[in-house]
Amino acid sequence: MLTIKKTLPFAIILMVTGCAVPVDRYHATADNQTKIKTFKHKLGVDKFTATKTDYKVQCRLANNVEMTDGRSFEGYIQDALIEELKMAGAYSKDSKIIIKGHLNDTDVSSGVTDAHWTFNLTVSNTEGKSFTINYKREYSASFMGDIACRDDMPKSFLPTVQELIGKIINHPGFNELFGE
Repeated sequence: MLTIKKTLPFAIILMVTGCAVPVDRYHATADNQTKIKTFKHKLGVDKFTATKTDYKVQCRLANNVEMTDGRSFEGYIQDALIEELKMAGAYSKDSKIIIKGHLNDTDVSSGVTDAHWTFNLTVSNTEGKSFTINYKREYSASFMGDIACRDDMPKSFLPTVQELIGKIINHPGFNELFGE
């Protein structure tokens, strides 16, 4: 009985505090690859910035959702774009045509009726010309908090970023800014 009294507080603390849940590593998509392979030029990618980088995404006040390898949201999106370009043979870090990105805002919800990731991202070139994408992707979240926070929210991040990259490279402004 004495052992239970000593360990019970620690067990309660562990159950209440939750754990950080990482998102999946990025991997390129066939649709993005098909589009990028039509590009006439190799492109470079500058370091993406963000209006706010010190926020934490918490799922239902239980678990933090964290990026793989300790990246920021804007770093994850930047690396995803580079990976897509590399996989399609359209990336060169020495290119004179540079894609810049600024993550203006990130919004996320794991609610049963309003589960979504939303990114507001401005894409620009070295001349300062830009376009902004506000992309919201809804996903299904379980009523059960453990499932919603361990599986639904972090696993929905990767396809959201894949679709965001698709929105960037298919945006009419992309051709204007980067000569594609």
